[in-house]
Amino acid sequence: MPPSKKQEKTTDPVKSVGLTPSQTEHLVMAYLCMEKTKVDWKKLGELCNVTPASARTVFGRAKRCLEKWEEQRAAAAAIKEAEEAEDDEENEDDDEDSDGAVEAASAQGGEN
Repeated sequence: MPPSKKQEKTTDPVKSVGLTPSQTEHLVMAYLCMEKTKVDWKKLGELCNVTPASARTVFGRAKRCLEKWEEQRAAAAAIKEAEEAEDDEENEDDDEDSDGAVEAASAQGGEN
C-alpha cells in the first residue's frame, strides 16, 4: 500500500485578507523601500511603475485593508474564546447536575 499523503490546508493570504495583486505588490515593495520607519515613495513609485502619489494611495488602502482584517480576526477570536468559556461553564453545570442525580438515585436505592 502506498503511504497516504495528508493534504495540507493552504490558504492564499492575499485572498483571505482581500488585497488586490496591485495592493500586495505595493505593500511588499513599500516595506522593502523603507528607510527606518518611513517609506521612500519615489523609490516605491519607480519599482511599481507608478507616480509616488499613486504608490502612496495604493499602499494606504492596502494598509487599511490589512488593519481591518486584523481587527476582524481579533474580534472573531474573542467571540470564539467567549463561546468556549460559556460551553465549559455549561458542561460543568451539567456534570454537577448528573452527580446530584446519581447521588439521589443511590440514596433512593438504599432505602428500598
